Amino acid sequence: MNTEAQANTSGSDFGVRERVMVLYANLVSLIAAMPEKVSAGSGIEIKKLRKLIQHIIDMVVDNEPLLLAMALNRSKYGYAASHTVNVCILSVKLGHRLDLTKKELAELGLVSLLYDICLPFVAAEVRDKQGAYEDEDWRSMERHTVQGFRTLFGLKDLDERIMRAAIVAFEHHMRYDLSGYPKAPHLPSQDFYTRIVAICEWYDALTSSRAHAKKDRTPDLAVKIMLEKSGMELDPALVKVFISMMGIYPVGSLVVLDSGEIGMVAQPHGVLIKRPRVLIISDKVKPFMADLSKRGEDGRYLRTVNKTLDPNEYRIDYASYFFS
Repeated sequence: MNTEAQANTSGSDFGVRERVMVLYANLVSLIAAMPEKVSAGSGIEIKKLRKLIQHIIDMVVDNEPLLLAMALNRSKYGYAASHTVNVCILSVKLGHRLDLTKKELAELGLVSLLYDICLPFVAAEVRDKQGAYEDEDWRSMERHTVQGFRTLFGLKDLDERIMRAAIVAFEHHMRYDLSGYPKAPHLPSQDFYTRIVAICEWYDALTSSRAHAKKDRTPDLAVKIMLEKSGMELDPALVKVFISMMGIYPVGSLVVLDSGEIGMVAQPHGVLIKRPRVLIISDKVKPFMADLSKRGEDGRYLRTVNKTLDPNEYRIDYASYFFS
C-alpha cells in the first residue's frame, strides 16, 4: 500500500475534527435561533457569537484545513442553517489572506454572520422560487436588505461592528457595479467588507444544495462562473485573491489524476494553485493523502490533475471522508 500520509485518522486529528464539528454546530444553532429572537425583541447573543468567531480566527490563522472542509459538510444541516456560517468561515479566510489584523477579522466575522439577518422573514415561496421573479417577488426580496439595516441599527448592543454589519446588510445585493438592489444613486462604491462577503456568498450559494437550484455546481465550475461575473457583480481584484486562496481546484473538487487515480481535493497549495493535496479514494486501498507538488527523482511531478468530475453524479460525499 502507498506509504504517503494517511487521511486524518490519528487521535490528535480526531480531536481537531471534534472541535471543528462542535464549533460549527454551535454557530448553526445560534444563527438558526436568530429570527425568532429578533421577532420577539429579545436581541442577539452577540457575546456568544464573538467568542465563537474568535475560535474561527484561531483556526484560520493556524491554517486548519478541516475548518474549510466542515463548510462542505451538508449532510446534517440544510442550506438555510449552514449558508451564513459557511460565508463567515470563507470571509475570515479571505480576510486573513488579505492580511487583515485579528481585530479586523473579528469585525469581519461578526459582519458575515449578521449581514443577512432578515432574509428568513422573506416568504419561503419567494426565497425558494424556481424561475423568474415577478415584480412583487423582487420587492419582497429588496425589502430584506433595508429591513436588515434597520434591524441591526435598532439593536441595544449597537456598536461600530454592528453598524458595519448594517452597512453590509444594506449593500450585499447591490453588486460591484451597483446595478443591483437597493438603488443608492449617491453611493460611490460598496463597502470593503460587503465586497468580501459577496464573493463568499456567491461561492457557497453556487456549490450548495438549495431548493431553487436545479443542480449544485462543482467547486471548479463555481470558480469559473465567479470569474465571468468579475468586474460586474464581484470585485475583480478580490475574486483573484479568493481563487488564489481556494486554488483552481477548490476543496471538495473530485479530480482524475494522470496516474488514473481518483481523489477529492483536501487542501489548496499555498503557492501552486494547480497543485493541491488530494485524498486518493479507491475500493482497493485505504484512502490516503497525496501532495501534487511532490516531484520524483527525475524532477517531474508524481501526479497531476487531468480533469474534474461531478461528485454528485458519482454520489461521492466529501464530508463523509473527514467527518463520519
